[in-house]
Amino acid sequence: MLGGDAAATLTGPAAMAPPPPAPDPLAVLVVEDNPGDARLVQIYLEGDSAAAFTVTIAERLAVALERLAGQVFDVVLLDLSLPDSFGLDGLARLRAAAPLLPVVVLTGTADEGLALDALRQGAQDYLVKGQGDGDLVRRAIRYAIGRSRADAALRDSEARFRALFENAGAGMILIDAEGRYLHGNPAFRAMVGYDEAALQRMTLRDIAAPGDGAELCDLYQRLILGELHSLDLTKRYLNRDGAERWGRLTVTPVQDRARPHHAVAVVEDITDTKRLEDHMRLAATVFENTGDGLFITDAARRIILVNPAFTTLTGYPAEEVLGQSPRLLSSGRHGADFYERMNDSLIRSGRWQGEIWNRRKNGEMFAEWLNIAEVRDERGQLQHYVAVFSDITSRKQDEERLNYQANHDPLTRLPNRTLFQERLSRALTRAHRNHSMVTLLFIDLDLFKEVNDSLGHLAGDCLLQQVAERLTACVRQGDTVARLAGDEFTVILEDIAEARDSALVAHKILALLAEPFDLQGQQARISASIGVALYPIDTAEADSLVRLADAAMYQAKRRGRNACCFHSESVYAQAFERLGLENALRRAIERESFHLVYQPVFARDGGALTALEALLRWDHPELGELPPERFLALAEETGLILPIGRLALRLACRQGRDWLDQGIAPPRLCVNLSPRQLQAADLAEEVAAALAESGLPPARLQLDLPESCLTEPDGDTDLRFGRLKALGIDLAIDDFGSGHASFSLLRRLPVTSLKISQSFVRDLAHGAENPDVITAIVAVAHGLHMQVVVPGVETAEQFTRLARYRCDQLQGFLFAHPLTAAEATERLRAPLPPPALDGQEPDDGEVTALPDRIG
Repeated sequence: MLGGDAAATLTGPAAMAPPPPAPDPLAVLVVEDNPGDARLVQIYLEGDSAAAFTVTIAERLAVALERLAGQVFDVVLLDLSLPDSFGLDGLARLRAAAPLLPVVVLTGTADEGLALDALRQGAQDYLVKGQGDGDLVRRAIRYAIGRSRADAALRDSEARFRALFENAGAGMILIDAEGRYLHGNPAFRAMVGYDEAALQRMTLRDIAAPGDGAELCDLYQRLILGELHSLDLTKRYLNRDGAERWGRLTVTPVQDRARPHHAVAVVEDITDTKRLEDHMRLAATVFENTGDGLFITDAARRIILVNPAFTTLTGYPAEEVLGQSPRLLSSGRHGADFYERMNDSLIRSGRWQGEIWNRRKNGEMFAEWLNIAEVRDERGQLQHYVAVFSDITSRKQDEERLNYQANHDPLTRLPNRTLFQERLSRALTRAHRNHSMVTLLFIDLDLFKEVNDSLGHLAGDCLLQQVAERLTACVRQGDTVARLAGDEFTVILEDIAEARDSALVAHKILALLAEPFDLQGQQARISASIGVALYPIDTAEADSLVRLADAAMYQAKRRGRNACCFHSESVYAQAFERLGLENALRRAIERESFHLVYQPVFARDGGALTALEALLRWDHPELGELPPERFLALAEETGLILPIGRLALRLACRQGRDWLDQGIAPPRLCVNLSPRQLQAADLAEEVAAALAESGLPPARLQLDLPESCLTEPDGDTDLRFGRLKALGIDLAIDDFGSGHASFSLLRRLPVTSLKISQSFVRDLAHGAENPDVITAIVAVAHGLHMQVVVPGVETAEQFTRLARYRCDQLQGFLFAHPLTAAEATERLRAPLPPPALDGQEPDDGEVTALPDRIG
């Protein structure tokens, strides 16, 4: 013990440390029918101050079994002589009820044979009554508990090892010192094909592949002798059916008194791995030495590996393409639809193959046959793409040369009869699918025989070549010009909108072929006779179309040559009527044979004249004044709307300036624009030029733009509107509500007025009112600070129904008809409101005509 002074000076963590916790008491069940013996054991255990025991006494075995069923004990002291059991029978019954509970047997005599039998039956120890003291009893109890726990740990360890051994995915074997198999787990037995009994009759040499057995046995003996600590090697096995299997062995000796007497080997079956390695080695050899180009991309289609042939074929070394997209090789020869089909095939089937044109590093294009396949992992996730290609440029060039020679006339290089028939058939198929029209022109040269006879065959050949060039110049790129034989040519025109278009081409050809030809210093003149047949108007068959066009050509020859005849006379008349109207319209533009009329626009409140809408009229020399519906559609189709629109704009600006010069302050002049005018790149410049030329203030001009500019906007819409607004003019959207306008775009554009579509006004007269739509348009316009104009008001009923809507301005025959310039001048000098807006009774009669528009 420490002295008093030392105890007084003890401080710090040691002084504050709590005493160790007392151990849990051991629960002891004493099965003893002699009260004195039971009491003595209880005194031995409970009287020990150094250890904690709780003692439960049972006089009979049945009572003990009941206690075991409801209570946990650490050990049992069992008397072998009980009223309800005797000898080892009681031990057997107790062990059956609690097989893992440690038992110390109490016997009345020192019978060592009985004691040994008890130990064999599962008891951990035995005590002889009357011998020993409390220490002996306590030691016996602790020994029994310790031995029981050790036995349990050993059983658990053996069970874990057995489970690991039997269920391991790799093969495991036990081998004795002589190399005999003691035991093999199921994985190893499955690998070699032998059952346990057959395996135990074999040695390492028996199932080794020929040539491997001696070396393996030598190494194993060195391991057993202690010369090697372990073995790690790859060897071949021959399984029961003679097939060769590869295994990777790790052999570890098991020591017994400093010398191994057996070993444990773990065998991993690597047959598939070895086979894969062989395949990979072969694939790598092919990859490096094949003449085809190969490259591999990742899932994002970035190149990660190329072979030497790739560099040879493309000119790109590996370091320049790694990490790049295969688009690096793109030739630009294929459209987006080609690559979309390729991508669809890869997504749908995981592969694509076909011909493709790519470009080498030096810019040279080459044809290749390309195979692409995707690579997925064991979970089905896309990992890579593998592409293999071969250069087929020479083959393609040979094929194209032979194909060209087989399908083209060698003199004129035009398609011959064979290719003509093929293209005509395809053209009719496309026309049938697209519900379009195809025109066939059959052309025969007039006076060709005279030129050939008088100037010679060389001159005749030169003439045919020049005819081919002139015919090709008369058609579009997608059309076909062919030479059938001699001086017979054909032209296939696809996607023809009207017969008039065919007549235009035919007359262009006649005019061009009528010009003189220079034949090696000698001039010659010829003409042509052209027959025209139309699909599907004349026939739906290709052969019939050729026959009809040929017959029409002979009809043209009978009419005096240098002429064009349609197979159908009615189509002929219609085509040339439209052609004549177009020619007359072109002459009218040159002579400015147009004038404007002006339809007033009035304020709803008070009837003040707020604007004049300029409407175009054509002064036709034979048909008189023509309204826009007779010629504007044709002008829009032919592009003549652009010069007509410029003329209308200049006329309106001049008239506005003239009124100002007369001292009349006119309201806004509204000029309509067509969709094609709006798309013109120089529209703002044309408007500025018209204002500058006339001197009209920009604030007096308003352009009425079609609603299509809001339904089909492009990236330049904001720019075009901004450039127009920068001139100081007003902008309005005409015929609003007829399409599907973009309100977001409308909010963004500098528009001051909306003109509601006349269809809504016409519906009012028939009771088919759309109040929600009209209300919505008015609300949107007013919300965007725009004026709402309602055109086409013709009847009092329409006017009455419109009263419920908050429209700002009105226009229509109910208030005023279009006025000539002189009539408009008088109206401006005396600006009286129309009766319908002045509180007077409007005329109830309906007007059948609608207001005219330029477009």
